[in-house]
Amino acid sequence: MTGASEQCEASPLVSKPANCEYDEPSYGTALEREFEVHDIGSLVDVGELETAFSFRKLLRFAGPGFAMSIAYLDPGNICSDLHCGAVAGYKLIWLLFLTHALGLYVQTLSARIGIVTGQNLAQHCHRQYPRSIRIPLWLICELAIIGSDIQESIGTAIALYLLFGVKVWAGILLAAVLSYFILGIQRFGARKVEAIFIAMIAVMCGCFGVEVLMASPDVGQITKGLFVPRIPSNATVQAVGIVGAVIMPHNLFLHSALVGTRRIKRAADIRLASIREANFYTTLESAVALLFSFAINATILIVFADIYSRNSSDHSSLVAAAEQHLPGLVEAASLLRGAFGKAGPLLWAIGLLASGQSSTATGTMAGQYLMEGMMRLRVSPWLRVFISRSISLIPTMLVGVLATSHLDQFDEWLNVLQSLALPFALIPTLKLAQSHAVMSSDFATTRNWRLFGWITAAAIIALNVYLLFPIMLELALHGAAAACLAFLLLGLYLVFVAVLARYEILSAVT
Repeated sequence: MTGASEQCEASPLVSKPANCEYDEPSYGTALEREFEVHDIGSLVDVGELETAFSFRKLLRFAGPGFAMSIAYLDPGNICSDLHCGAVAGYKLIWLLFLTHALGLYVQTLSARIGIVTGQNLAQHCHRQYPRSIRIPLWLICELAIIGSDIQESIGTAIALYLLFGVKVWAGILLAAVLSYFILGIQRFGARKVEAIFIAMIAVMCGCFGVEVLMASPDVGQITKGLFVPRIPSNATVQAVGIVGAVIMPHNLFLHSALVGTRRIKRAADIRLASIREANFYTTLESAVALLFSFAINATILIVFADIYSRNSSDHSSLVAAAEQHLPGLVEAASLLRGAFGKAGPLLWAIGLLASGQSSTATGTMAGQYLMEGMMRLRVSPWLRVFISRSISLIPTMLVGVLATSHLDQFDEWLNVLQSLALPFALIPTLKLAQSHAVMSSDFATTRNWRLFGWITAAAIIALNVYLLFPIMLELALHGAAAACLAFLLLGLYLVFVAVLARYEILSAVT
């Protein structure tokens, strides 16, 4: 246990009362359980406050942003990139970049909440919302994490199938076992975990980067796709899917917690300057991490855009075939074999394996922070991964055994689930970040940034309604009862979003 002075160090940085007493668990407490840290000195010390830019200081802050960026590289995103390249060619690169830019904005807000207040997003949700809101909010976010876990299990299973010929159902079981191996690394400290994530990103950069070099794509078309916004009429679904695949709801909870692994100098005379420094380096590190994420996603899109455009005489028929039946992660390996020989599917499978296993670990960590912070359910990481994997294993195994040919359709539905759940993490983030009572007048978002954030949230909700309407109309064809149920669920969804948006945020310290 830490002493009274150390507990005071772990307390919120702003609005800190003189006696430094809180009923809420501090960052230090949560991270001691997660990373087996037994005193505050075991956290990453970022050093003394510096007035000029320091690359060494940036390296000390580096880690949480790269861990956060893993969610932008999970198998669901890889599948989305593949589909965009197959159907729209290079035309959606600009949208991929835009979603990463929006992701940087919301992730920065999430990280700032953690840095400024000393508590993560889930802990704030526990403080701010009554049980009638908090429980359904927690269940929706947990459902999104389980959906993401299913995607990652399927991605890992497909990678094992491509590498070793392991049956998909056996690969799903093996993926669950591998999760415990990565989880065990957490016992050696935050920096070790972050090093593993950075290594996984490097593997993906290497594998997918080599494939781009092998493809030798049209640089002019890539440049046009990046700087000329356009959405082909036949790629509307893929364009909407990019948003659902890239920005993950559980990532906001994760990032706001992981920034707590940095020990910031909190003496009263330098507290505000330390927070500003931490916000600057955290934002910079997140931008660098998401730039790598964008590059990896873009390489996948570009490779398959190149494959589908290589034979100009068959291009129209190939795109038409892709629209009728989108290529999946397994079929992608066959396409790469035809384009690049044996090296193509090998690089693809290794990159996919790194994607699936690293995103599984970050999803487990996010679930741990969500469960402990929002519901005060203190469950060990080992039990957490057992529970989440047990719940997700049943539908994943059913698909792996009974519907192997429909794995990618299942993956698309899970991307829709992520998009639907996103407002329930995004809205609390926006509300907290703009609150002067929570963030203080020094760090609350300004009027223009607040407006930008709410426009972004409204656009995401509108996209979700756009995604839901065709599904509802299809259900309506099955009778009046099905139609009433579909519209009732849509109404409940919109009402809950409105309640979150209008709920008043109180002081961070109660």
